[in-house]
Amino acid sequence: MSQETSLSEKILLLRRMEIFEGLAVAELAAVAAVCQDDEAQSGDNIITEGDAGETMYLIVKGKVLVTQKGDDGCAMELANLGEGDYVGEMALFDDAPRSATVTADGPVQLLVLYKREFDETVREYPQVALQMCKELSRRLRNLHDKIHAIPVCELPPSFTTGEKETSQEPGSEPG
Repeated sequence: MSQETSLSEKILLLRRMEIFEGLAVAELAAVAAVCQDDEAQSGDNIITEGDAGETMYLIVKGKVLVTQKGDDGCAMELANLGEGDYVGEMALFDDAPRSATVTADGPVQLLVLYKREFDETVREYPQVALQMCKELSRRLRNLHDKIHAIPVCELPPSFTTGEKETSQEPGSEPG
């Protein structure tokens, strides 16, 4: 599986990914030129929740599992991703710790985009960052829609009517 991807192959791969949709060939070439080949084997953690991040991974072949630990310490599956998908993109825009763990589900061929090279590319081709932000915004809106589709238990009357709860001593009457 360890073969180097040519620049033209990288451009074609990037062109098919939603996050780079609509970019000009010159912009795709600039991103492709700084992407490095990588691979992971089944069970390898590509990204570990809580770690510092400086890379985005583009999935060329194979599948990955994205999980996140809940407050109870149990891992929750967030997504199964495959060819044409990407992970770790937030690390290119901020310095926060990784928000999830990404594990190879079988052999995975990747392209890696490092923050430093990304920053240099964006200085010359700002449209790259703008396109990525549009895609990230779309993802956030979809997540927002999913959250609002989750049934929520009925709130106590004090929340729905706006009344404030008052604490009373047992046996006392409201004042």
